[in-house]
Amino acid sequence: MIERIKRLSHIPPMYVTFKHLFKPPITIQYPEVREELPPRYRARHRFVIERCLSCGACARACPNETIRMKLVRVDEKKVKDRVIKKKIQYPEIYYGRCMFCGLCVEACPPKPKALLWSNKEMELAEYTREELFYPYWKLAGLSELPEGDKQ
Repeated sequence: MIERIKRLSHIPPMYVTFKHLFKPPITIQYPEVREELPPRYRARHRFVIERCLSCGACARACPNETIRMKLVRVDEKKVKDRVIKKKIQYPEIYYGRCMFCGLCVEACPPKPKALLWSNKEMELAEYTREELFYPYWKLAGLSELPEGDKQ
């Protein structure tokens, strides 16, 4: 009886093997086939320049001090006999420190928000640390620094 059981002991593992043999594969071929990301996936930030109030709430909310506000320009308006200067500051993000917690996006006051999650860009790998630094114009999707703004 024991000899018979020993001879049949290979059947349960073979059953498991054949059961998984006919299932569709779980692995996707990544660069060619891209998986659909969930709608609330936190990837690279998106910045909408027109909506930004230059308040700095995103930088204050960041626990890792990943975001810093960069003075871009000073707008001057003449109201009655006084000149009012308004400092325009935009956020810059260093992704080497970012933990993608989302506090900066929640802290952004305007409705609709100026700082958003871009759920399409998930490839954040770079060759050097300097490439992980994103100035405001790069976050906004612009290819170069806008004219009139200082570096």
